[in-house]
Amino acid sequence: MHIGLLGGTFNPVHNAHMQMARIARDEAALNRVLLMVAGDPPHKPVDEDVSAADRFRFVQIAAAGEDRIVPDDQEIQRGGKSYTVLTLQELRKKYPGAQISIILGSDTLADLPNWYRPDEVLQLADVLCVPRIGRNENDEETARQISERFGAKIRILSAKADMISSTEIRKKLLAGQPVDGLMPEAVEQAVYESGIYFPAELRAMQEKSRAELSPKRYRHVCGTMRAAAKLAVLWGQDAEKARIAALLHDCAKCLDPKIQELLSGDESGIAPVHHAFAGAVVAKMQYGVTDEEILRAIRLHTTGDRGMTTFDALIYAADLIEPMRSFPCVEDYRSRVSDDIDTFMHYSLSRVSRMIEKKSWNQHPASTRAIAWYDEKIRARRA
Repeated sequence: MHIGLLGGTFNPVHNAHMQMARIARDEAALNRVLLMVAGDPPHKPVDEDVSAADRFRFVQIAAAGEDRIVPDDQEIQRGGKSYTVLTLQELRKKYPGAQISIILGSDTLADLPNWYRPDEVLQLADVLCVPRIGRNENDEETARQISERFGAKIRILSAKADMISSTEIRKKLLAGQPVDGLMPEAVEQAVYESGIYFPAELRAMQEKSRAELSPKRYRHVCGTMRAAAKLAVLWGQDAEKARIAALLHDCAKCLDPKIQELLSGDESGIAPVHHAFAGAVVAKMQYGVTDEEILRAIRLHTTGDRGMTTFDALIYAADLIEPMRSFPCVEDYRSRVSDDIDTFMHYSLSRVSRMIEKKSWNQHPASTRAIAWYDEKIRARRA
């Protein structure tokens, strides 16, 4: 058996980690790649104090469905400092006779001599080095020097992995910036739902939201936060405010319908829109939101209205296209998102209006005003 060991803090696990695991598995014909989550890294404390259990859970999600890539919590269970030499000694006992290879990125290879008891590490395992895209390391020379010094066997693999930084991902998450394409899709959703990397004030709002909403609705609002982060960049809006509005846009959704209607102050009798109007009230009274731009966007996220701002449109669109949505025409809406906000909103509002008409439902007057508003804006642009 040939086993690969890819260790790390995984704070959080990202696409480059998974690329490295796949590259090593395939090029070296590994029977198994262990994603070894460090419980207590010896070189530095875990940033943001993210627990080993949470980091391991994200690795489990990332590895789900992967062939021969297995999460391993051996270092967490062992306790103490997560020294690689101790892990290798335990793996030797667990897999007697197996060939064990440490999987490293070229950015880590040069630091290998600084590890704890590197001579013993390199007696217990050989090294598979995965080059990193965009990083010009002299991997062959580094490998030669380490081999001469320690008698190590080091193989430089041919495929390259992306250069992605967990530190940069954490910074983006803290600031409300998008991280799509940096982590496996399911991990990104889980990270958003956990709130671990968000500011403390937002995490408090999330925990209250989680308690008030059904699990399905909570997943939806976290997906809406993800969509809002992307749209904030595309449409030049405040990312942190967009994240709060996205989190709270459905904060009244699971209230009793009679309470929704009472809080909404709406006299149309159209029950499906009451949660939006009521949501602005709940966000202010129960979540302490006083920013009128956020409250207005929450109020209009279902109906829209005349005079909608770009921020209003952002929350309406994020709710519509968030990645957890799976209704039949959602991909059409997603494909039409661009920097032409007016055209997107006119199309989306009009299509929803036609659906309501087809089902013989009543359309809220605010939606009629919103469609007319965007129609006027588009006509004025063409004049």
